[in-house]
Amino acid sequence: MRRRKVLGLWQRHVAKLLRVDTITILNWEKGKTAPKIRHLSRIISFLGYDPYPPPAPRTFGDELFSARRKLGVSRKKLARQIGVDDSTVRRWEEARSLPRGAQISALCRFMGKALLVARPATNAR
Repeated sequence: MRRRKVLGLWQRHVAKLLRVDTITILNWEKGKTAPKIRHLSRIISFLGYDPYPPPAPRTFGDELFSARRKLGVSRKKLARQIGVDDSTVRRWEEARSLPRGAQISALCRFMGKALLVARPATNAR
């Protein structure tokens, strides 16, 4: 709301810029609802910063989630884009599994960088 007021914009102006309803802006400003991930890239562009910064990535899954969030891409949309099920992306983000081969290449293109995906250590007994 602060940025909107500094720029002298009404909720309807910001709603048009962000491609949402005026009621949506009102609910966000009052804290009744939070923006969906698909809105975040436009919000970040409008504000010039991320109002909901994620914690610093600690794992590959955290890094993937942060990249997806910053780009405003849903888990389902990313999954379709790289040819996997959305539950696979969820498992990667929750650090329950890691991508392999062609999946890594597709994720590199999505994230715009080379990925170093750590492999789980084998238990030597």
